[in-house]
Amino acid sequence: MKYAILINNKHYLTYNKNSDNIILSEFNILNESLNFAKDIKLENICGLNYLIFDAEDIKKYLTKISTLSFLLGIFEYKEGYLKPIEKEFKEFINPNISSILKYSGKTNEYFTRLMINIGSYILNKNENLNILDPICGKGTTLYESLVNGYNCYGIEIATKVVDEIAVFLRKYLENERYKFSYKKEKLSGENKSFKAEKHIFNINKNKESKDNKHFEVVSVNTVFADKILKKDYFDLIIGDLPYGVKHSNITNEKQNSFTRSPKELLEKSLDSWKKVLNKDGLLIMSWNTFLLKRNEFEKLLINKGFEVVKNENLLSFEHRVDQAINRDFIVAKK
Repeated sequence: MKYAILINNKHYLTYNKNSDNIILSEFNILNESLNFAKDIKLENICGLNYLIFDAEDIKKYLTKISTLSFLLGIFEYKEGYLKPIEKEFKEFINPNISSILKYSGKTNEYFTRLMINIGSYILNKNENLNILDPICGKGTTLYESLVNGYNCYGIEIATKVVDEIAVFLRKYLENERYKFSYKKEKLSGENKSFKAEKHIFNINKNKESKDNKHFEVVSVNTVFADKILKKDYFDLIIGDLPYGVKHSNITNEKQNSFTRSPKELLEKSLDSWKKVLNKDGLLIMSWNTFLLKRNEFEKLLINKGFEVVKNENLLSFEHRVDQAINRDFIVAKK
């Protein structure tokens, strides 16, 4: 049987000239884990763009297919007619949570969704994932993880930004009538090496639901990740490294200058991140290739005890964001 996935037009706005390669690569990585589709191609039907593929029956794969970041709708495609199929992706929380906040330097939610998908597809796991964004900014990765029904944790050095995340999430959950509990904790490191504030949410869809998700965000330098989080705990560590244009990174709270390169942040933080990643977990980092070449990034990861995941499809996600940013992401494991 032939199927057609209607591609969201916003995908083309996000990735510009490389949209087709990114669509095919995301689908191919999903298909590598499930092995359900063949004769995969892109086709324009009456002015709309679709991904077309053959499969015997997609019923048992429909939940995973429904998570694809570019998917707007899915259809049976027979004799020139499209018969809609209901998607099976059941969001834990309303997806609009990622798009409400608008600010300079925000990571695009479709791109964030793509990175989360790639991690879950390679792991071939989509339930009870524990996800950490160790450089979470204002929380796009956390919100997208929550939409998927994952437990999500974030680290951000700016206390003010972390406070804003907590205030926003509380108001959102109250307005949307989700059941949740909230508490705030203060932490300090040995010999006062650091001070941290932790905001902890436990969220249910409603009063009757027993499906509880954990949302935790901490204001601390990310080099202390292993001091405030469980060792060998996270399935995915996902982050968007500083681009050196809209926002920059600080690797020391007392530092009074910014750096345009993500290299220093990685060198100081990867040891700590590796300790909290579980034995089968994946590290997925996006970055501006104008600031750090892929081969340099790979060498840095290898020197820190990671193994770069090799897959031709993972080399197709590079795309131009603007004149100063050429974005890509890399996948590695312990």
